[in-house]
Amino acid sequence: MPGSDPQTSRGLAPSGALGILGSLVPESSAGGRTTITLARLILHLGDGVDRFDEAFARTVAKTLDEQARHLRFPFIERVGLEDVVATLYMDKDLRLVVTGNHASSFGAVSVRWDEQHFPFVEVELAREPIDLPYTFATLDFSVRGKKGTLLADVSPFSEGQKVTIRALATIGGNVEYRVVAMGQEVSVAPDELLLEG
Repeated sequence: MPGSDPQTSRGLAPSGALGILGSLVPESSAGGRTTITLARLILHLGDGVDRFDEAFARTVAKTLDEQARHLRFPFIERVGLEDVVATLYMDKDLRLVVTGNHASSFGAVSVRWDEQHFPFVEVELAREPIDLPYTFATLDFSVRGKKGTLLADVSPFSEGQKVTIRALATIGGNVEYRVVAMGQEVSVAPDELLLEG
C-alpha cells in the first residue's frame, strides 16, 4: 500500500530447513517433494495476515527468496530456463513475471501469470536443497508519480535533487526506489530519499 514501510515484515517466521514452507511438504511425500499451487502457497504465507497489500507481497517475495533452494516452478523447469528471476509486479493488479535465459537458443524468455491464474500455477517444494535457486523480487508501481528529494549524492545526481518515483523494488531482502530526474533513471535506497507528502 502506498506509504507503507517498504521493509515491513508480517511475522513470517522460519521453522526448520524449509522454514515456513516446511508444513506444506509431508514427511511421507515421494522424494521429499510436493507440488501445490501458487495461490495455496500465498494463502499459507498469509495465514493470520490482515491485509494482502503491497507490504505483504514484498514479504512473500522475501520469504520465497530465502527459501529459493527449496522451490521451483515445474513449467519453468520444463522450458529449461537458467538465471531465473521471479518478480511479483504490483500495478493496480498483481501478476507474476518469471524471466530467464534459454541457453540452447541463446535467448531470454519471460512468462507472465495474472493473479486470477495463480490457482493454476504449480510450485514444487522440496525438502532437499535444489541447485541454481531462483531469485525472487517485487516491483511496486503504487508509488509511481510521487515526488521526493535525494538526501545523498547518487550518481549522476547531487544531494537535494528533486526526483519522481517510478517504482519501489525489492530483490530478496534489498529494497530500493527507482527514481527519474532529467530523463535519467537511478536506484536509491529508502534512507537516501525523502518522500514528499
